[in-house]
Amino acid sequence: MLERYGQRYFKLKLAGDTAADLERLGAIASVLERIDGPYHATLDGNEQYDDVPGIAELWRRMNAEPRLARLASSVLFIEQPIKRANALARDVTRLAAEVPLIIDESDDSLEAFPRARALGYAGVSSKTCKGLYKSIINRARCATWNREEGGARYFMSAEDLTVQPGLALQQDLALANLLGLAHVERNGHHYVNGMAGLPEAEQAAFLHAHPDLYERSHGAVRVAIRDGRMSIGSLGCAGYASAAAPDWTSMSRLI
Repeated sequence: MLERYGQRYFKLKLAGDTAADLERLGAIASVLERIDGPYHATLDGNEQYDDVPGIAELWRRMNAEPRLARLASSVLFIEQPIKRANALARDVTRLAAEVPLIIDESDDSLEAFPRARALGYAGVSSKTCKGLYKSIINRARCATWNREEGGARYFMSAEDLTVQPGLALQQDLALANLLGLAHVERNGHHYVNGMAGLPEAEQAAFLHAHPDLYERSHGAVRVAIRDGRMSIGSLGCAGYASAAAPDWTSMSRLI
């Protein structure tokens, strides 16, 4: 995968078991060691740790293990490590002074990010599934808070794992671009065989309209990732980031 796509940014999942997480991170670190030059990583807790001391212990032990030294130094932030029932019930300022923390699953309302900020969290994720306007509001909050505090502490990540190639993907990328987010977690293309499930004419239409974003390989049109990057210049068009449309007549009703 590293040779094919050339990624230099990686999201690493945690399981909530410190010993198991350390072993898995060690195995991943041994693969990432093959990369020449710097790489960057984020740790996604997915609510697997019960409380602040649990994730703090993992972070302490990561930094204490020589085999994880390069990986630990590459970590940009930790995403939602604590179960949502506890995530906004405890102050995380002490841990956040060592590594930035962001919320994801706890971002369940327009007021969640300000609540998280008061507890020491520095960021929040942008997902189209959470709502376009919530992302725009939270981006404005980051800009306002950073201006008020005279720094750049507050930030957003961008992700939406299950978005597939086509209209939804393109609009999600347009949102990330509007927000000024240069790095997007975009691994939905690993879950399915590109646009293979769509009519051939629809695949061809999207490839023709957006040849920088898509390519044809292994019998289907799919996202083109080169040196870890996606080209989105063709999304700057009339029609909110799409010069092609789905074949609505080919769709089946979900019951």
